[in-house]
Amino acid sequence: MKKEENKKSSKNNEAKTKAKVEQKKDIKVEKTEVPKTEVKAETVATPKTESKIKGTVTIERKDKKSYTKWIGLFITIIVIIAVIVGIVFFSKSPYYAVMRTFNALKNENINVINSYVSYEEIMDSLVEGLDVGDEMSDLEKNCFSEFEYKIDSIKTEGDTAVVTVETTNKNFRNALTKWTQSIYQRFINGEEISNEQGISLLNEYLADESIGTMSVTKEIMLNKVENQWKLNVDENLQDAIFPGLSEVVNSIDALTTD
Repeated sequence: MKKEENKKSSKNNEAKTKAKVEQKKDIKVEKTEVPKTEVKAETVATPKTESKIKGTVTIERKDKKSYTKWIGLFITIIVIIAVIVGIVFFSKSPYYAVMRTFNALKNENINVINSYVSYEEIMDSLVEGLDVGDEMSDLEKNCFSEFEYKIDSIKTEGDTAVVTVETTNKNFRNALTKWTQSIYQRFINGEEISNEQGISLLNEYLADESIGTMSVTKEIMLNKVENQWKLNVDENLQDAIFPGLSEVVNSIDALTTD
């Protein structure tokens, strides 16, 4: 009886052991199956989504670059055309005529000056009646060595224009006053003065720094002649170029008429 009971118990133990093993196997299978399924789902979905997004962004950037390039080219062409039209319009303006004339005076470019005004007329207003000769080149340098200007305003009406200019140059009132006094004194003393000596003496006073500088604001008159603006040689232009000149001339005229 004991033997049979032992056999039964050993069989029961074996059965229990097998059952436990089977349970453990089932548990292991469940543990390995779950993470594999979740990992695969994540790794497969992510790269596909990213690749589609990247492709779409790349196409949009190319389109924007091409569009921007054409817009930039179009704007550049418009700017170039506007600049050309502006230059042509500016070169036909009274502002340009005054600017070119005054710059040419500073640089002693007589050909440019004569395009807008008579250079001979301008200089005659300073040395009227004198035969200048070879002394003229030195006189011109002294006349315009400190000449500066600033254009303040422009008024245009048909074929006439008024350009308001502020100029600074040597004080011709002081220089000419000293010059005329010196000439008059020599005349009283019975000395004869040639044209060359008179111009040379004027050069000395214009080169003298003690005469200082003078600033004036004048309205320059212009007329359009054959589609080009010309400066009028009048008292305003003379005073703009030679500040104080008219004061001396008017005072001398007053003395001689009395």
